[in-house]
Amino acid sequence: MKNTYKQLSSEERDKIAVLRAQGASFKTVAEAIGRDKSTICRELQRNSAPVYDVYLPHKADARAKERKHKAGKRPRLKDPMIKRFVIKKKKAGLLNKSQVGYPRITLPYLSAMKRFINSSMIRQRVNE
Repeated sequence: MKNTYKQLSSEERDKIAVLRAQGASFKTVAEAIGRDKSTICRELQRNSAPVYDVYLPHKADARAKERKHKAGKRPRLKDPMIKRFVIKKKKAGLLNKSQVGYPRITLPYLSAMKRFINSSMIRQRVNE
């Protein structure tokens, strides 16, 4: 059976803040909200205030939501030279899913280029 992942709710983050302020251990907090101890530890590491080393639940919730929002929006191709090459070849009609007429580049870039070629972003640029 596969484990399912569910993000912490605002209420759970409030409980974490209250219990940690009272001096409760990670294990005690985890048992109180029904989560694993590692989840509590990871939450406090990722979402505590960076300057004052304090856990503020409303700020933590905002940080977590922002991280989740940005997760799917990372650029497909980071190297601008390869990105320009792919756009130029795609506009000329020389690239599709199966063609691999790329310059000499390392293997990790090939899969990234294929995903970029088929992404909606490149389709929009080609149609401009």
